[in-house]
Parts: sequence; structure tokens; C-alpha cells
Amino acid sequence: MKAPVIVPCGDDALRLVMRATEDRQAIARALRGSRIWDEVVIGRESVTVQFDPSALRPAKALAMLKQAVMADINAAVVDAPNLKLLVRSDEANAPDLADCAAANNCSSNEFLDILARSNLSVDMLGFAPGFAYLSGVDPNLLGGRLDHPRQRVKAGSIGFIKGYLGIYALDGPGGWPIIGRTDAMLFDKTARDPFVLSPGAEVQIEWV
Repeated sequence: MKAPVIVPCGDDALRLVMRATEDRQAIARALRGSRIWDEVVIGRESVTVQFDPSALRPAKALAMLKQAVMADINAAVVDAPNLKLLVRSDEANAPDLADCAAANNCSSNEFLDILARSNLSVDMLGFAPGFAYLSGVDPNLLGGRLDHPRQRVKAGSIGFIKGYLGIYALDGPGGWPIIGRTDAMLFDKTARDPFVLSPGAEVQIEWV
């Protein structure tokens, strides 16, 4: 693995800049497992770690991070969690599927078949609590946000925008075209980590 560039990010954080998705996920998992850093956040082309400058001098933090990236990351990589989701694609649960398929000059079933063959993984969380961005979608599929976002999108809904699927863990507003919905529990308030989907998780979708 090529070592990422490390740059300061304020007085209490360091950012590792990279492009390979698998590197970001592996590094983040290893850094979280080290329990050295106050917070580890994955971005689209980076991993940022936060530390307590009163307990760890920035120069020392930089040296520790360099050492971890160069010597410890590969040994600390663990298998990514895997989750299979059953997703309904009828009109009530996939109101924008037909439009997404038409925009790509294919039928709804052909559109879903292409997605089913994609190697999906959670790239990052954001936009709303627990909202998961899934990468690995066929880059030839076209699609953009809705012109008029919905005031309420049901939890479990799956949206499509070029390059990504987006999974809503909670009810809330949203502008992604919805192409399906799963009944799987994506939020468990009784769990230590209430959101089931986490960065790096591999996701398999079965359309029903």
C-alpha cells in the first residue's frame, strides 16, 4: 500500500490524503482499533484523526501516525463486515425506479440487474445520521438528484445518484431518487453503535 500524504488539519487533527477506497477503509479500521485517537473520520479522499493537544504534542502525533501508516496498518486490517439486504422494488417502495431506468435507456429489471452485479461497499456516512453512501456502482449509469426533494423519505429507502447508492437509516427529508426499500433494521437504539451500516462494510442487495 502506498503511504498517504499527511497534512495538519487545525491544531488538534491530522489528515491522511489518498484516493484508493480500500486503503481509506483499512486505515480507518486500524486507527480506530489502536484507541490512540479521539476520533477517526473518513472523507471521500482522506482519513482525518483528532487528538488531544494537551496530552499529545502535534509533532509527536504526526510521528505516531506516520509510524502507524508505514508499519502497523496492513497487519491491523480486519475483514470488512458483510451485510445482505432484501430490497423491495415495487412502485410503492421504488417511486423513481422507472425514471432512473428510462434515463439509462433500459428497463427497470435491467437497471436493477446492473446494480445487483455491482460490488457495493459503504464508502462513508453523512448528510443525515446513519445515511450510508455505497460506492461500487457501475459508473456508466447516469442519474442526478430530484428537482424537488421530498419532505419525508422512509427509513430503509435506497436512492441512486451517479456513482452511488444512498441508504436512509432514519426517516427524514431527502433529494435522492428512490429505487427501492428494505425492511432490515438499520438503526438499533439499544446498541452501543446504533447504526448498522459502517464505513468499509460490504453490502449485497437482493431485489425482491
